[in-house]
Amino acid sequence: MEDHTMISTFQGLNLRLKSLVRRFLHDTDAAEDVIQEAFCRLWPRRGSIETSSDAQALATTVVRNICIDRVRHEGRFVECALDEDRDSACTASAQENMEVSEQYEWVSRYVNERLSTMQREVLRLHDFEGFSFEEIAEKLNIEQTAVRMNLSRARRAIRDQYNEWNR
Repeated sequence: MEDHTMISTFQGLNLRLKSLVRRFLHDTDAAEDVIQEAFCRLWPRRGSIETSSDAQALATTVVRNICIDRVRHEGRFVECALDEDRDSACTASAQENMEVSEQYEWVSRYVNERLSTMQREVLRLHDFEGFSFEEIAEKLNIEQTAVRMNLSRARRAIRDQYNEWNR
């Protein structure tokens, strides 16, 4: 991949990568550092990256891995005072954990089996990968209003079915 293509690809991904970093680290200031570190890691490999989509996938993976490393590193050195009342109140029972796990599995199964392909894709791109409506519309070659409509219908279908299930 040419140098200017690599640079423009990273510039185009900047907002999405920042969003990804914020979801992991909850720190806006760290986003620039993580993105720069990812760029520095990928720059020497630019000759082996063939397409812009390969660069996007690698950048997202590298940023995610850097974030995971930082979270793990910070977790090793966190000190906090013990508060027995708070800690016992926040601890969920095994039964509650099992119920949450069952609900998650049910929702996942419902999404995969009952939603249309377009609704699933829009839901995945927006809610799990952080794409904007404009980016999704461009990627799926549909109008932004169609993106909003599919997302809204998918969420409504999940919510309605979930509420029915929990009656």
